Amino acid sequence: MANADDGETTLSPDEAFSVLGNETRLAALRALGESDEPCSFSELHDAVDVDDSGQFNYHLDKLVGHFVRKTDDGYELRQPGRRVVEAVLSGAVTETPTFDRTPVDQRCEYCESPVEARWREGSVELFCTSCDGKFEYNRSAQAEPGYLGRLTLPPAGLRGRDADEVVRTAWTWTQLEVMAFASGICPRCSATVEHDLSVCERHDASDGLCESCHRHHAVTTRVHCTNCIYRSGGAALLGTLTNVDVFDFLTDHGLNPVRPEDIHRVNQAHEDYEEAILSTDPLRVRFTIDVDGDRLAVTVDEDLQVVETTRE
Repeated sequence: MANADDGETTLSPDEAFSVLGNETRLAALRALGESDEPCSFSELHDAVDVDDSGQFNYHLDKLVGHFVRKTDDGYELRQPGRRVVEAVLSGAVTETPTFDRTPVDQRCEYCESPVEARWREGSVELFCTSCDGKFEYNRSAQAEPGYLGRLTLPPAGLRGRDADEVVRTAWTWTQLEVMAFASGICPRCSATVEHDLSVCERHDASDGLCESCHRHHAVTTRVHCTNCIYRSGGAALLGTLTNVDVFDFLTDHGLNPVRPEDIHRVNQAHEDYEEAILSTDPLRVRFTIDVDGDRLAVTVDEDLQVVETTRE
């Protein structure tokens, strides 16, 4: 269906992927994405490896309307076309780089032992080399001790960076993602997200991971988008990171939640904190964060909404 104002079309998912299922069309989108200004037909044809101009015109016409805009100055990307080029160049849909477990300049937030990192399926995974970590590693039914979690990072994030730079990049990328879902916004599609709290009633992680829930924290959250397939989760405190009192508490100590140089100290504040289940009906949970002996108590309800903060 075309919009009356400028000829933009609306495609079903099947139609959109059918249009994109051709190397010439993807090459044309990339060429437009790499150009700083609209391209004429001849300029775009020269940039794409197709000899037959009639064949190229056929493929270009398939893109015009939804992915490409034709103007008096030439052809340029529409927003859907730009998103396609961004996804391709990120490597998220085309690349599987190799980055095996490697020691990095980071310490475990629970025991201060050295940490190893690897890239796997779109994420940097972190492992403590000494303690049991944050929760039991069970992706693909593998049993690996010391699992500290994973940080989202497209393949492009590995290019030109050593292992330490990769971890710092992934940490900042993921922190921004966490702050989005903590604000109720899906970092993938911008729709609303919902939080589901889980409480281990027999929690005991004094000797490592709890035998009941196999986690370090008694209270965890699962985040799911109400529109797309985005899923995430972890320590429940993560859902409070955009609360102004929590944010101020960190910055008062010179800690920036998204600055790579602050990884270790921010991780300690975000991950190694005290938990207290104040009531179950209604659910009230208190998290107490400690930075340099200064303490902030944050009480949340069953929807992970902050109902009280107290600075000690």
